[in-house]
Order: sequence, then C-alpha cells, then structure tokens
Amino acid sequence: MAGILKYLADIDTPETLVFGITGRQGKSKSRMMRKFGTSIVAGCTPGKGGQEVDGVPVFNSAAEAVKAFPQLNTAVFFVPAGAVRKAAIDAIDAGLKFLVLTADGVPTQDEIALKEFASKRNSVYLGPNTVGLLDTSGYLFGLIGGSATWAKKNYKPGKVGVISRSGGLSQLLGAFHCRPNLPGPREDGSFGPLWGEDYPGLSAVVCVGGDPVPGLSILDAARAFEKDPRTEVMAIYGETGTSQENDLAEAVQRGEITKPMVVFLGGKFTKAGIAQSHAGAMIRKEEETWQAKKDILESSGITVVERPDAVFGAVLKLLY
Repeated sequence: MAGILKYLADIDTPETLVFGITGRQGKSKSRMMRKFGTSIVAGCTPGKGGQEVDGVPVFNSAAEAVKAFPQLNTAVFFVPAGAVRKAAIDAIDAGLKFLVLTADGVPTQDEIALKEFASKRNSVYLGPNTVGLLDTSGYLFGLIGGSATWAKKNYKPGKVGVISRSGGLSQLLGAFHCRPNLPGPREDGSFGPLWGEDYPGLSAVVCVGGDPVPGLSILDAARAFEKDPRTEVMAIYGETGTSQENDLAEAVQRGEITKPMVVFLGGKFTKAGIAQSHAGAMIRKEEETWQAKKDILESSGITVVERPDAVFGAVLKLLY
C-alpha cells in the first residue's frame, strides 16, 4: 500500500497522528479518512490527553503519542492558523516524517520558519492551505472528497497523477479522470465523450496548497510521480505567483522529469501586486506572470491548456 508516499517521504505504510482530533473538523475528517482506509493510530490536542475520539486515544503532545505508538510516521493537522507552526514543530521534533497542514491564513513568517526547520530534519510537509493528498491504493490525508463514500466512488485507480495549487482543482482534476463517458472538447473542435467506460483513472492527487511558501512544491510532487510506476502522465494546475511552474520547466529541460504532463495554467488576467485567488498567486516579478510561465512550460515541451475541461482530452492524447 506504499503509493505516492513512498516517493514523497520514503513511507511504505502510513500510520497517522491527527492534531486537533477533538475539534469538530478534526473529528469529522478523521472519520472520513478512516473510512477511506487511512490508519489513524492516535490524536493530539494539548490539554485533552487521556480522552478518546471514536476509540482513538488522544495525547497532549506528539512526543507522548510517539512514545505510546512508535510506528507513527505521518500527521494531519486540523488546527487554527496561528497554532500551525508550534504544532508542526512538535510533530517534526517527535520524528514524524510526513505532515499535512490544512489551515488557511498561516502567517508567511511562520511558513518560512517552518520550512527552514523542516529542511534540517528528516521531515516533509504539504501545505499550508491544502486539501491534502489522496492515494487510490487506499489512504487519504485531509479534506478531499467530502465523504469517504463519495471519494471511493469517484477516485479510482489508474494512470494519472494530479498535482495542484488549488483545492477545488485538485478534486475536479482527480475525479473527472475517473468518470466514464466524460464529455469535453475534442481535438477536432467537437464536444462529446472523450472516452467510454474505460476511463484513465488516478494514481494519486497531491495538493501542494495555495500559499507563497509551500512545504512540498509542484516540482517535489512531480519528482515523486516520476518514480511512481503507476503514473503514466501528470495533470497539473498551476497559476501566477511563485516560481513553481518555472522550476518544473527547468527540471524537464535538465531531463530530470521525463513523463508527459498537461498543465492548466490559471491567472491569465491577474495583475502584478494584487492578491487574487490564493495568497501565493500574487505576481511579484516578471517570471511569475502567466505569459512568462506559459512560455517556459511550452518551450520545455509541456502541454499547456487555458481551460480546465481541456485537460482531459490533452491527457488522453498523451496516453494513447
């Protein structure tokens, strides 16, 4: 059941600690993740150690949880933005190797400090401001799908690895690759089913988040999908702001990433210096504009489309 975590964090079997498990969102999303297949071993809420949530023991700190359950290696966080930095450092100090930070609104200075701290340890993290990760081998971290029943029905094993800076696009690009008879724009200009009952399906969905200083970047996720034997093509949502798409293009030019990719590039009409959509989409220099990113991606041989429904036909063309 290793899935994409094998290539993101060298984890074969995820055993998970949930921060904020006693809160409303922590409880509901933990139930969803467990129903999907995620092994949730323990929870963590300072001051509420000794309680249980649906039979899952709660601890005051990650260190206490790891002492009781040494097999813990992953953590998902449903905590307020202002508490993310402290909670994540607690988890990293306890030796957890992969974290998912779902909170929106984490201060940029906290993101910078956390990224520097994690870089010195054997830990990586998704987010902040992410819906998380779903792997069709049977685990889910975060918010993808809305319910376990819906997620199991709409995210099916297959050949496409999805990477996105957007939560909504993570879910759309994931689920629609698993929909029989999906309609969309065809190469000949017509509109209709792109495939029949035999849909491409998914290996995993990785949402890197929409903030200016993400833990794992688009390139980090692409490197993992490059190693994943299930993945034949990547479908990516990129946008203005940050250098993530530029870094991906340069890695392709170096020959580091060889699997084919389709990028839906958002933010065509975003103006420099204006906070539009995600916090990380703000344009601060020329290389972060939509046109500059489109140019470098296409010059690297990457297919770029300008509307989300064009992704699926482009993926199909690369697959077959």
